[in-house]
Amino acid sequence: MKHLPLLLLLTIFTACETPSEPTMVTFPAPRGTFANPERGFKVLTYFEHAPFGNKPTVGALNVLRKKSDITLHQHVYYLTDFISSDVSQTYLDAFDANMQVLREAGCKCILRFAYKHSEAEDNKPWDATPEWSLRHLEQFKPYLQKNADVIFCFEAGFVGVWGEWWYTTGYPMAPTTKEQIEPRVRLLDAMLDAIPASRQVLVRTPQYKSWYLDYYHLPFEPLDVSVAHTDFGPARIGAFNDCFISSSDDVGTYRNNADREFWAGDTKYTIVGGEICANCAYTDALNAIAQMEKYHFTYCNDGEWHNNQAKWKAQGYWETICERMGYRIVLDSATYEERLRKGMFSLNLTLHNEGFAAPQNPRDVELVFKNADTTYVFPQYNIDPRFWMPNDPVTITLRADMSDKPKGEYMVYLNLPDPCESIHNDPRYSIRCANLGVWFEQLGYNRLFSINLQ
Repeated sequence: MKHLPLLLLLTIFTACETPSEPTMVTFPAPRGTFANPERGFKVLTYFEHAPFGNKPTVGALNVLRKKSDITLHQHVYYLTDFISSDVSQTYLDAFDANMQVLREAGCKCILRFAYKHSEAEDNKPWDATPEWSLRHLEQFKPYLQKNADVIFCFEAGFVGVWGEWWYTTGYPMAPTTKEQIEPRVRLLDAMLDAIPASRQVLVRTPQYKSWYLDYYHLPFEPLDVSVAHTDFGPARIGAFNDCFISSSDDVGTYRNNADREFWAGDTKYTIVGGEICANCAYTDALNAIAQMEKYHFTYCNDGEWHNNQAKWKAQGYWETICERMGYRIVLDSATYEERLRKGMFSLNLTLHNEGFAAPQNPRDVELVFKNADTTYVFPQYNIDPRFWMPNDPVTITLRADMSDKPKGEYMVYLNLPDPCESIHNDPRYSIRCANLGVWFEQLGYNRLFSINLQ
């Protein structure tokens, strides 16, 4: 009998810890197009002579976001005035100012450097020597590091007209030996070093990545998931195809089917984008969709050049392509218990990705509890949206320690913010899920459900 109070306490404690019946909620169907960070159609702007007369403005970028859901801007900086000299401080300052405008407008850029934009014979030299290219990259490095938060990716320019690594006077145009390839490999390594390890450098053709792999005695094989999204050099080399679906071989982009299959596998874990440079049978909407699926397209020009946008609209697939470019995260269901267990709350969330690609840059995952008075944010670790692959169902477990928080009514949200501290709390840089009615625009949160914690 003297042990009865202890037994009663254990019985009461066990009863309190008994799980309640789980609750499941499902989410509305996905619908419509909208702006999201680090994906979609791009707007291209060239900058050449500083100070730039065509510098972007926050107002103009806001109009593009509102009117066309544009959050990606391709900036190509032509160093025409500095082929054999240092880049001026005026030019560097103008570059830095453009990055600040992107930040204030909630946008990011696809960045490239080049020297000339015409392959005419009387326009030679078409680019700088390897020594000057490396020097110019060294000058830009502190500005690239400083502004990495608004740089989505870095297209491997500097070499050749338009920075596409072909029409070149400073480098061997068609290198075949290791010695001829070495200057481009050194430049590519310098690019990887100039930007943070969280960012990728994109090359124009599969052959250019094969040169890099061969130089380091690595096989010409797609990335394995075990090294995907690490600081391993090849894992940070993606692709830009600037003649996408524009001929049978994309105007020389592919040498053979081996190149195609390499990019199809490799781009599962790397960024791929580009532009369409023709209007032909290959640019029909159904082929465009099939190829964007195969190569995991994250960004592209909007097809206005050569009237492909009008073609896709007439064929009835414009909205589909808009919706699926890059990632498109759709919430399916959430299962949870309202009664806390030892002060801990957990839920299982199922979702899928209807886009052409997974999110490619690092992305935070947060579970948020919010009531009328307070917001509690719980970062989730060991969840990486970069592995939320198209068409693969995903289940994640989200947890929150609510042991020292007031019980009662809360709205529960999923937040997918940018991990860069400078823009982490800017809702324009958080991922919006595609379900109708879940988006809390003011905070950049996705509504999951309301709950009465007990």
